[in-house]
Amino acid sequence: MIASPVQAYVDDDSRSEIGDAALSSDAPHIPEPMVFDLIRPLGVRQGDLEVNTLSGHSLRSGHTEWAPEIEFGLFDNLAVEFELPFDQLSLTEYKVAIQGTFGTEFNNSFIHGWQMIGYYEREAQKYSIDSLYIAGFRLNSAISNLNMIGLRREDVERDGHFVGLFNTSWFYDYSQQLTLGIEMNNEFSQELGWHYLLMPQVHWDFNNHVTLQAGTGFSQTDGAQTDWLGTWRMIYAF
Repeated sequence: MIASPVQAYVDDDSRSEIGDAALSSDAPHIPEPMVFDLIRPLGVRQGDLEVNTLSGHSLRSGHTEWAPEIEFGLFDNLAVEFELPFDQLSLTEYKVAIQGTFGTEFNNSFIHGWQMIGYYEREAQKYSIDSLYIAGFRLNSAISNLNMIGLRREDVERDGHFVGLFNTSWFYDYSQQLTLGIEMNNEFSQELGWHYLLMPQVHWDFNNHVTLQAGTGFSQTDGAQTDWLGTWRMIYAF
């Protein structure tokens, strides 16, 4: 895996009883991708708290990776995250991240920000860092788009290398509870070539606090066999 919906809302007070616990933003409202998610919404408010777990299961090998995480709004427009990725029952990494929001433009139809992610891989005993620019667009009352572009520095303490990152997701708000989406995550490097993951997904909002995201898709690296994946994320926002 690549790591770690409702109608448009003006603010929290204007939401109906059922809404998306994984909102990317209130103005504009843009759902969060399932696989490469945000740290709470862009435009996060101080004190916002979320816990969630992502699980990905290889339909070819039966292998499962999963990651519980906690996300917290330190201040308005600034959030932090701590995540523990597992490979089967083995803890593989420690992951910490921070995310900020630059602001909105074009009558609140556009929002952008940044994210930095630090990884420590336990077995390899190495550190890596991601730096990302995030841009979200609300095209109309039903269709939205979220993009992330940046770099990963693999093994920052040794003779590491850079990996290019580009992720894009498109969403269609079918109803107040149901959102349909498709997410594509890309990694480019001279050492490994092109690795991508394509994940169609559905988001179901039980209420303002609980959202289930689920999908089936595939990933592939240059010269490697395609791996089909079943993936879900359960989210609880306080």
